[in-house]
Amino acid sequence: MEKKMESLTWIEFKKNLELYPELQLKFIYNKDQTIFPNFHITEFKLATIEAVDCGGNLDSWKEIILQVLEPKEKEENESLNLGKIGNIYSKVSKAITIPDDAILRIEFGNQTTAMRQFFVSEAQIDGSAFVIHLKDGATECKAKTSCGLPKVDEMLPLQVAGIQKIESTPSSCCQPRNAKKETAGCC
Repeated sequence: MEKKMESLTWIEFKKNLELYPELQLKFIYNKDQTIFPNFHITEFKLATIEAVDCGGNLDSWKEIILQVLEPKEKEENESLNLGKIGNIYSKVSKAITIPDDAILRIEFGNQTTAMRQFFVSEAQIDGSAFVIHLKDGATECKAKTSCGLPKVDEMLPLQVAGIQKIESTPSSCCQPRNAKKETAGCC
C-alpha cells in the first residue's frame, strides 16, 4: 500500500487520474465486495446541495457523482484504468465545470445491492490498482450548537450501551420527548 487518503474531493481524484493513468480503478463496497472489473462509468452528475438545518442555518456544497454500471457477467480481462476515466472527464469538462472542492460520490447498484450513492471512505494505491472503498453515509443534526444533539460518532457508542446522551440548553430547538422510544429530539 503506497498511498492512502481519507475521503476524496474532485481535485484529489483528478490528481490521481493525471499522476497514475496506468492504474486500474477498483471499487470495494460492503467491506469486502468488489464491483466487477469490467464496470462502465455511465454518467458524471454535478449536484448543488442547498440546505437549511433545523436550527435555521444555511449551507450549500457541490457533489460530483459518478454513476457506475456493473455488467451482469464478470470479465477479468476488461478494466477501466485512470487514463480512460481521464479521457471521459475531458469530454465531460467541455460540458460542465466540476469545482475542485466538490465531494466525490459513487452511485452504484447491482442485482444484490440497491442503487444508492456511496461516500468514499478511503482511496489508496495497491499494486497496479487505485482502490476506492465505498461506504454508506449516516444522518446527523447539523445545528449542533443550537440544537443540543450530540454528533453521530458520539452517539453510537452510547446507543449501543443503551444510554441516551442529549444535553439540551434553554436555547435548544430540539429536546428528547421520550428517552426510551425517541433517540433524537426533533424540533
